[in-house]
Formats: sequence, structure tokens, C-alpha cells
Amino acid sequence: MARNNYFKVSYRESDLLDQLVREQIKIYGFDVHYIFRKFQNLDSLFGEDPTSKFEKSFQIEMFVSNYEFFETLGRVIDKFGINLQDSVTLMVSKNRFSEESAKYGTDLIPQEGDLIYFPEYGGLFEIKFVNARNSFFSYELSCERFRYSAEQIDTQIEEVDVIESELITPIKSYVLATSGITFWEGETVYQGATLGSSTYSGVIINFDAPTKTLNVRSEVGTASSVVPLRGASSGAVCFYDTTETTNQNYIESKGDDTSAMELERAKKDLIDFTDKDPFSEGNY
Repeated sequence: MARNNYFKVSYRESDLLDQLVREQIKIYGFDVHYIFRKFQNLDSLFGEDPTSKFEKSFQIEMFVSNYEFFETLGRVIDKFGINLQDSVTLMVSKNRFSEESAKYGTDLIPQEGDLIYFPEYGGLFEIKFVNARNSFFSYELSCERFRYSAEQIDTQIEEVDVIESELITPIKSYVLATSGITFWEGETVYQGATLGSSTYSGVIINFDAPTKTLNVRSEVGTASSVVPLRGASSGAVCFYDTTETTNQNYIESKGDDTSAMELERAKKDLIDFTDKDPFSEGNY
């Protein structure tokens, strides 16, 4: 049956519904900062870019679709420690987002990987999925709490930019003067008679024996080339020839370094490579 010619579609009704959606979000929503992710070297296979940047941002209102605000799966313990998997579902007007993003010459629709910051609650969330089909007038954004992984953050928002400065620290590399010395990863290295009276100290990130390179973070004081470096746990003592502070950054762990030192000690006794016949009990 053909459609009824006595009824005509009016775009005024569509505009009215769009205005109602925008008004409801402005009344019941929250002011948030939308932060764009700028990819530098995107891996097309895994969809990751650890060198990406967050620079441009704008403020816009969004509605929280969750009945009781943030959802959470609780505290999950994984290999990185305690993981708080908070999530939130947001709704933003399509036309309002296009209007704001057009001012910055960026994408006119939300993108997975971009960030959303809640000033009132101090939460920073990453967009995981953009649903544009549930409504003609709004986007539904599925977000999870953002986990920093060495991205460059310069959004001019003080509460967001401080994340980078709190989680990373410069690394200093020392080239030792003598080979055959073994320092343990995670132990404290210092200069002085004792650790308590040391004039310099730092925490070892890693030690490369073939190149005699010792990488240190969280330094206190200034190292001297005429005073030997001492390992607080390994007991290693050695002078260094050269030193260099690199642009490499290290994401500091909130955990204890004791576990790293225990693994360093245990791995030496795990396998005895000097035994030429470990299985036949001497009958081979």
C-alpha cells in the first residue's frame, strides 16, 4: 500500500526533537572536558600508539546514562597490581559535538581512544566504543578509566597534565669502568660509606652486563666519578666512566621493589648449567 499523501514529513519536527535532546542534556548533564588523541605512529595491526599526544580539548555538556553514576567491576588483582575497572556510559548531542569540534579542525564525531575528564569528580576516562545508532540525535559513549602508558599530555588543564609529571621520571645511564660486576634490578645504589650517610642514591631499573650499563631512577644528590657506586643488596662496588641522562621516561610502579630483588637472587639457583648430565644420574 502506498503511503498516505495527506501527511507530509516536516523537518521542523526533527529540529524540535534535536533541540529537546540538547536542552535535556544541558539541564541534567555535567560539564566535561573532551580531549583529542593525536596519533604519531599508529600500529595498524594492534591499534596502539604509545607515542600519541593529548593536546587539544574543549568543554561540553554530557549526560551520564548510568543509573547510579560510575559502574565498577570492583578491585581486580592482575600482574600489574590492583586494577580498578571503573566504567561509565555518556550521552552527547551530535550537533553540539560537531559545533564544538569544528572550531578546532578535528573529527566531527567522537573517536575511540579520546579522553573525557570530569572536573567535579577528578575522573579521567577513555572512550572504548562510540554507538551512533541508538539515537538520531546523540552519541552513546562507553568509557573506562584511563590507564596512562607514556603518552604525552599537554592539554593546558592542570589536573590532567599533572598525571604525566607524577608518573614518569628521567633515567640516568652509567657506564661502569669494570666488567664482571653484577647489580640487581630494583636495589638501591649509593655512594658513601653507608646507605644512611650516602651523598648520592638511586634505584636501579636494569643492568646490562655486556655493555656494563646501569640505568637508575629516583636519584637523590649528585653522583661523583671519583667515588664508587655500591649496591645496597648485592654488595657490588664499582666506579663508572661516563654518565648520560636520556629523554627516555620510566613509569614508576607503586609496588615494592623487594619482589624484583628476590627474583634476581632466586634465578641464579633455579637451573645449574654446570651439570653436563642432569637426567641420567651419571649413566650417560
